[in-house]
Amino acid sequence: MWPPLRHPNWLCRLLVRPSVSSSSRRHRMSFSLRSKEVQITQGNRKKSPIYQTINGEIVLKDVKTFRLFEIYNHTVCWKFGVDERKMRNNEHLERCICNQGWHGLDCGQPEVVWRAIMASKQNISLKRRREARRIIHTFCLSEYNSAIAEVIVEELYNVVDLFVICDFNNAEDNFRHKLSKGLLQRQQKKILYVNVATKSRKPSRIVAKYVWDRVKAVVQNLRDDDIYVTTEPEQILNSRALMFLKMYDGWPQPIGFRLRWSVYGFFWQHPLKTTIMLGAYTIGLMRNAYQSNSVVLRQQLDGDASERDILGLVIGDLNHYGGWYCYLCQAPANIIIGLHSKIQSKEIRIEKTVDVPFVEDLIGSGLWLDGKSNLLRVSKSRDSYFAPDTILNNTWKYDWLVENFYAKLDYY
Repeated sequence: MWPPLRHPNWLCRLLVRPSVSSSSRRHRMSFSLRSKEVQITQGNRKKSPIYQTINGEIVLKDVKTFRLFEIYNHTVCWKFGVDERKMRNNEHLERCICNQGWHGLDCGQPEVVWRAIMASKQNISLKRRREARRIIHTFCLSEYNSAIAEVIVEELYNVVDLFVICDFNNAEDNFRHKLSKGLLQRQQKKILYVNVATKSRKPSRIVAKYVWDRVKAVVQNLRDDDIYVTTEPEQILNSRALMFLKMYDGWPQPIGFRLRWSVYGFFWQHPLKTTIMLGAYTIGLMRNAYQSNSVVLRQQLDGDASERDILGLVIGDLNHYGGWYCYLCQAPANIIIGLHSKIQSKEIRIEKTVDVPFVEDLIGSGLWLDGKSNLLRVSKSRDSYFAPDTILNNTWKYDWLVENFYAKLDYY
């Protein structure tokens, strides 16, 4: 039996009703004013950090959906899902011809969403929106599990409108320090940094209320139909699925995501193959259906997050994933810190001494934390869902996530 996984960072996924707060010392910032987002100093100095903090104000940009659709012979088609060549070469077509992996009358449903709708057996009536929803994506970091944060932001940057990164680390080299040194420089305009180190020993509900109150106070034009996405720091959602949620009305909520479960890197997969997590819901749902307190939602999921009756729709199946969960995808030293934390909190139990040789042996041999159960080997060349596009397009940068540097020579 696999040991249950409990993550200390899930507490930032609890949302409660925000209180009204204001600040007299804030600067106003809009994502649409690109000419003023980056200040360049004289000479060869680096660009000034442009990430946001809880002392500022953010105005999310509105996007008209017609910009993302094309019209062929009076037929509206999703720009990224339609076969443009066939549509332009046949002036008599009165329906959208979809590229492989896209479905729906307007080719706006990616494969993973289309399959989820079919599997749900619900009478779902989708309607294209005039104005896209905005997505606020929140996840929390600790000193030992921030490595995947860069992947999350890069992979979802064109879909997410604001990343709320909550940092439990108050050390000199914490995530804010990394941002100030230029990490994610091109993406910082969509990052709201919230340090929650002083709240780390508070009850989870208090921490969650603090985070949500800060978001509500900083984001000036949040709407009830905007989407709040919450993940763990090692979970990367399917960007096409998130874009679909932005473009259409009519999908049931809350949304769950079936994630491909990788371990140590994308080269190993857990024998259970996938895990389901609650990931997305509208601000309106949280306020109205759950009395603005997602602790209720969290309690429903504490028993078994795979129960479909508590989720409106589960995006992803055993062959088409709603994202990736790269568990313990960190350097061995950071894995050790994380495991010691979980052992102390009694989340997991490991009989052997947890040190560098032990962790390197687990990674190299493809063994689960018990040191006995074998993980599944994954082929990058044969698996279309091996890893997010950001990883595959930058293997030189993320080589440690795609190559097993600790592999036994006689194993492969």
